[in-house]
Amino acid sequence: MTITTPDNIVSVSTRTALAARGPGGRIPQPAASRLPRSKESLIRQGTLLPLILALAVGLVAGLAGGVIGGRLTDSDSEGDAAEATPAPDTAARVRAAVDRVLPNVVLILADLPNTQDAQGRTVERQNIGSGVVVSQDGHILTNSHVVSGAVSISVFLSTGEQRPARLLADDAPFTDLAMLQVDPKGLRQIAFGASASLKPGDAVVAVTGGGGIFGPGNAVTTGVVSAIDRTLPRSGVTFEDLIQTDTVVNSGDSGGALVNLSGEFVGLLTTVVRDTGSGVPAEGIAFAQSSDSLRAIVADIVRTGKHARPRIGIEFPDRQHLEITAELAAERSLPVAEGALVVTVPAGSPAAAAGVQPGDIVVAVNGAAVTGQQPMVNLLKLLPRGARVDLVLLRGGRQVTVSITPSEG
Repeated sequence: MTITTPDNIVSVSTRTALAARGPGGRIPQPAASRLPRSKESLIRQGTLLPLILALAVGLVAGLAGGVIGGRLTDSDSEGDAAEATPAPDTAARVRAAVDRVLPNVVLILADLPNTQDAQGRTVERQNIGSGVVVSQDGHILTNSHVVSGAVSISVFLSTGEQRPARLLADDAPFTDLAMLQVDPKGLRQIAFGASASLKPGDAVVAVTGGGGIFGPGNAVTTGVVSAIDRTLPRSGVTFEDLIQTDTVVNSGDSGGALVNLSGEFVGLLTTVVRDTGSGVPAEGIAFAQSSDSLRAIVADIVRTGKHARPRIGIEFPDRQHLEITAELAAERSLPVAEGALVVTVPAGSPAAAAGVQPGDIVVAVNGAAVTGQQPMVNLLKLLPRGARVDLVLLRGGRQVTVSITPSEG
């Protein structure tokens, strides 16, 4: 299964940097927005070509790869044409919801550290995403993967005004949530809605910063709730409380708002599934983190600047531990097919103080087994504030139990 984050991050920015380099080895960018987002460059990068090919295949085959049921209709089919036309009252409600939400959604530009290509040339990297204003004090909610590792962050308001932002809090790896803060002058916060009230088939609207394809300026797509309470495994953590929707989500849309027809925030756009595990292309599968699962986290960060999590120093997948799969176990001759393989233990961390070592395999957290369905991160996430963490480790063919007092952050 290919799961992508819809924000045109490192790889796309790098390709743009190499293809559009100007004098002095820097990317030529407009002074106001610095957004490398021309339609021509995206065609060069291969973003639009697969879409065109996919549409061509759909026109010939008349089906969506067997993943999502659907059909193409002739333009002279009066019944189907009527079904495709929104009822006047629904269209009016969509417009009213969009008018209410547009000032609450911003475009985010995150500058990453420069790297060098194989020829030694400097490559400027940028992440582009969206964000939602959630307080009158300038707090902007977005995805962690949009701003992770950034050396500087700017936001572009719906008016086109650019403001510098600072990263206030990051809830990764427990959720894909981060909070920025900017000068609050003139900002208007979004109204939170109850995602628990959503049902499959309900109409929803995705409102984003719109910087993914055509440059700055808010963008809107409409669709329905496809499913609720979804879970999605990704990079050693299982995301929970997700809303599945068929609203179109493009590059630069991560961190945008999913809203109901009352203009209330019901989800944070997070990720898109592009194909199934067997490689069959998938269309119309986007996920948003439900507003109900975010409400308490947002409230804590707005009030105190952080949301307490049990940080032990080895909780980040890929960076501090690897999720063990059957393939990894075979490749490294590991004694178990599930668990978390520790790859680095930061000096001074609670895990280091408890004696955790690189090469240890975490097989249980407070008595609960670490599995593919319940990764270590999700088990840590369940722990109450202030709770000690007992890890069962496999080390050199024997089982070891260590007790850790987490830090909170």
